[in-house]
Amino acid sequence: MALPTHTSLQNRVYFPSFAELPRADELDNNYFTEQPNGMLLPNRTWTFLGEIVSDSLSQLSVLGHRVEVRDVTGGVHSILFFPSSGTLDMSELRVGHTVFVRYAMRCFFSDLATEAIKVEELNFVKVIPMNLDTLLYTAALYFDRQGHCACCGADVASLGGGAPRCERCQAAVYCSPECRTTNSAVHCSFCPLCCELSEIFNLSFDSFIEWVPFRQ
Repeated sequence: MALPTHTSLQNRVYFPSFAELPRADELDNNYFTEQPNGMLLPNRTWTFLGEIVSDSLSQLSVLGHRVEVRDVTGGVHSILFFPSSGTLDMSELRVGHTVFVRYAMRCFFSDLATEAIKVEELNFVKVIPMNLDTLLYTAALYFDRQGHCACCGADVASLGGGAPRCERCQAAVYCSPECRTTNSAVHCSFCPLCCELSEIFNLSFDSFIEWVPFRQ
């Protein structure tokens, strides 16, 4: 597993709230650049995240597998799935799970008389079976503090790439093998979530080279 990129789920440039997402019918220069051929390409990679708070329509394809999600501001909004490509286990769309949507945009649905996120490429979606608050806490504990030992809090910047890490998730960084051993029992409960979050963070956010899906 590659080392996770140093960033934060609290960074709203890369993880915007629903209100901060670009609209599908407008050119938002904060998110896109128009190419000479007229094609729009992203300026960076961004990902919307929200915890599912209602899944009563999630298994109805005719209604777009609609789910209601709570974003990082506490606002509740809809995500609808009208797949044109990719795969996603729709049974994962359950209350309490958190949905991540790369390159998400707001679309106006006249029949709903509101804006929602419309997903067509399913490989741009990842569902983690955990609530949003726990994921934010885990990300802050490990990914936001990669310059400090996950056990004693010591500064590990001077160790550079030589700092010991959890061999499985690569997110827990330690100042010594002893601290890694001491912390192993505590980290055990967080490690699976760190592995899931590593898939969120493991890319270049600041530049766009190509579309990056969660699955091929």
